[in-house]
Amino acid sequence: MKATIEFNHRVACASAVPAHALTPAQQRACEKLETLLTASPIVALTSVDGLGRTRILDTLARKYQGKLISLRDVTEATANRGPDTSDAAIGALILSALEQADTVLVDDFQAISLSTLPTRMAYFRFVARKHIYDTVMKSGKRLIIAGQPPMRMESGGDFYGNEVAVADMPLFTAVDYAVIAENILGSSRAAGIDFQQVYRYAPILNGHQLRAVCKLIEADPAPTTSAFIDQLERHILTSNTRLSEVESLRFDSLPGAEHIAAQLETHVVMPLKNHAIARQLDLKPKRGVLLYGPPGTGKTSIGRALAHRIEGKFFLIDGSFVTEPPALFFKKLQDVIAEAKKNSPSVLFIDDADVLFRIEHISGLARYLLSLLDGLESETANNVCVVMTAMDVRKIPDALLRSGRVELWLETREPDEFIRAQILQRWISADLPGHASIDYVLLARATEGFTPADLRRIAGDAKSLYAADRIKQSAPVTGTDYVKRAIDAFVTTRSRMATTLGDESLRVGVDRPKSKYAKGVGGSAQIGTCEADGW
Repeated sequence: MKATIEFNHRVACASAVPAHALTPAQQRACEKLETLLTASPIVALTSVDGLGRTRILDTLARKYQGKLISLRDVTEATANRGPDTSDAAIGALILSALEQADTVLVDDFQAISLSTLPTRMAYFRFVARKHIYDTVMKSGKRLIIAGQPPMRMESGGDFYGNEVAVADMPLFTAVDYAVIAENILGSSRAAGIDFQQVYRYAPILNGHQLRAVCKLIEADPAPTTSAFIDQLERHILTSNTRLSEVESLRFDSLPGAEHIAAQLETHVVMPLKNHAIARQLDLKPKRGVLLYGPPGTGKTSIGRALAHRIEGKFFLIDGSFVTEPPALFFKKLQDVIAEAKKNSPSVLFIDDADVLFRIEHISGLARYLLSLLDGLESETANNVCVVMTAMDVRKIPDALLRSGRVELWLETREPDEFIRAQILQRWISADLPGHASIDYVLLARATEGFTPADLRRIAGDAKSLYAADRIKQSAPVTGTDYVKRAIDAFVTTRSRMATTLGDESLRVGVDRPKSKYAKGVGGSAQIGTCEADGW
C-alpha cells in the first residue's frame, strides 16, 4: 500500500520565486522544454547553479498549474526519518504529486536521486525510478526534472536515457545581465550601466553574482558602469593568488623592463582596462605571452607586476603542481584553468614552462596547453591571457610558438651598467653608513654580468655584513665598502661552485660566459618580440 505524503508544493498562485521577467537565455530554455514535452512526457533541464533553473521551473508550474517539488520539500518529507524509510518517502512524494497534477516538476533532481546514501541510490536505481517512469507513461502525465550536469543514473536507459529529452541551459549574454539588473534596480537606474561593457569584462557571471552586485549598488541613485565593475572586482571575481601573497611590484619599479612593460600595457592591460575603446576597435588581449631569458633576469618579477596591474586576477601554475601524480596534476591544472576562465579577465601564469615540458610524467602538458590556447578564441574565454616563462626558449614545443598561439615574445636580458646602478640603488638599504654618498657608478662597473637577482642578493649581503660588524662592535666602514665586500665574496663563492660542479654558467662578473639562452631560435625572435635590458 502506497504511503500518503503531505508536502507544501508551490503552484502558480503561491510561488516562492518572485514573478520577475525571464531573461532571454531563461526564456529560450523554457521554450525548448515545452517543445520537448510535445515529443516526450519526461524531459530534463541541465544547468549549473545560478542561471535561473528554479525560475524556469516555477514559470512552467504557473503556466500549467503544475506541482513543483524542491529540495526543501524533500527535506521536510524526510525529516526525522532514517535512511531505510526516507528514500521511500521521496518516491511517495513524487508519486503523490503525479496523482494531483498533470505536470510535476522536480528541482535539484541529482541531489535527490544520487545521494551518497547507498540505500537511497539503490532505491532510485531499482525501485522508484521504474515506478515513476511507468506512472508517467501510463497516465499521460508530464514530468520535468532539473539539476546540475551530469544528471545520470547508472544503467538507466529505461528512465534517463533515450526516452528522456534533455535541454541544456545556455550561458547568459549581456542582454541577460541587463534583464536581471532591471529586475532589481529598475529600468531607469539599470539604463545607466553599459552591460555590453560589463559582459566583455566578465562574460561568465551567473544570476547569484549579478544580483549580489546589484544589491551592493542598490543605494546608489544613479549607478554607473564603472561602479558596477568596481564592485564586481572587489567582491565577486576571485584568484588562486592573494595580492598579499604576491610581492608588491609595479612596472615602474623594475628598471630595465620599460620596453616589456610597454608591450604588456598595450597588448594585455589596455584591452582589459579600457573597455570603451577596446569594444569600439574590437581589441582583445593577447592570448599567449612568452617571457624568456637567462635565469635571474626578472621574468617572475614581471609576472608579479602584471598580477598587481590587473588587480589580482592572477592564476599561478608552477613546479608545486608537479608533486601530484599525473591524473591529479591534470585535474588540478583543469580546475585552475576553469577558475581563470570563470573569473576572466585573468592571467594564467605558467612559471618555468620550459622545465615543466621536460618532466616525463606530465608529458601531455604541451598538448593540453595547445588545446587551451586554441580554445581561448571563444567569446567567453578570450579575456584569459596565458603567460609562460622560460629560461631557454628552445625547449618550448614548436607547436606552441606557431600559428599565433603565443603571439607576444618578450626577452629579458642581463642589465647594462646604467640599469645595474638603478637596481642597486633600489635595493641597497638606507641604513648602511654613508648611504647618501654610496658610489653606485663604481659598484655598477664592479657587477658586470650580474643579473637583477644577483644584485638583490648583493644588497642583502651588504646589509648582513654591516649587521655583523654592529654585533661584534667593530668600527663600521662605508656603505660602498660593505657592498664591495659583498660583491667580492659573491664572485669568489660562485667561481668556486663553477669549478667544483663543472658548470661555467655559475660564474658571475667579467669572466662569466655569454648567455646561451634564447639566441637564434628559428628566426622567431624577429616577430612580435620586445627586447629589454632585463629586470
